[in-house]
Amino acid sequence: MKLLLLLTVFYAVSAQQPKDVEFDISEKVIEKMPLNTVYIPCTDEKYMYCQSQFNSFIGYQGQWTDVNPFIHTINSFYKADVSTGFLTLCHARTLLFRCLGTEYESCTSRFQFLRKGANATVAYQLSGVFNSLDFECSGGSIQATTNWGCIWTVWNSQRYQDAKQACLAAFYNTTFNSQDQVCVSGQGLAVCLSLQFSTAPVPCNINDLIWFECERIVNLFQFDGLCSNIRCQVKGNFLADQPKTIEEAFQRKLTHNEGLAEIHLQRKHRSPKLIF
Repeated sequence: MKLLLLLTVFYAVSAQQPKDVEFDISEKVIEKMPLNTVYIPCTDEKYMYCQSQFNSFIGYQGQWTDVNPFIHTINSFYKADVSTGFLTLCHARTLLFRCLGTEYESCTSRFQFLRKGANATVAYQLSGVFNSLDFECSGGSIQATTNWGCIWTVWNSQRYQDAKQACLAAFYNTTFNSQDQVCVSGQGLAVCLSLQFSTAPVPCNINDLIWFECERIVNLFQFDGLCSNIRCQVKGNFLADQPKTIEEAFQRKLTHNEGLAEIHLQRKHRSPKLIF
């Protein structure tokens, strides 16, 4: 049975948060994503201390594994004022990275959250939070900060919210029998949502934002080193070349072998680069 954890059901916020896409992924999908069980140290004392420091900075009281209120607090930083919102959250992420040091990747992994008592869905959700922050605050930071007004406007439009539901419906219409099918459909979901930027009014329809939205979603499928073969590209320099419909987004499985003009930034999945 699909257990869709739509956080907006539990918490009413001023505008629907676009990041709840990552928490709409069902257990059926998560079960197809192999777990990396290679043990990498995550010192309990350091984990608890750094969790406390991060929580203090973002104004959260509780454990990360209390996933609903934790994600609600994270999402509260996605607001119109980029300085007090997104940039503040990225600064908190940088402080956490410095605090955990070489244990950052292991202490924010699915396996470690499972070791700390989280179930499979919660472990995925928490890993998704940090995976998203890793991309948005490093590889995608220039696109985000330079164009935050456009990102905020598109994310909070009714058109985007309607498209998100349609894109997720198309995603779930896939039969997931293997990890590869999840990865390919995840790429289709990413292209589907990035379509909302390619069809947005000027100046919000630029390639940088089409790429940012696509990469933001692709990143949700690339934890534990999975789905490394999917990536985000914008074909040519003309918006006319982009997918026009949800059906086309899922039919056009973009890969690096299609000869598309890349605007993909080379990066490690968990970038050590500190932007803020």
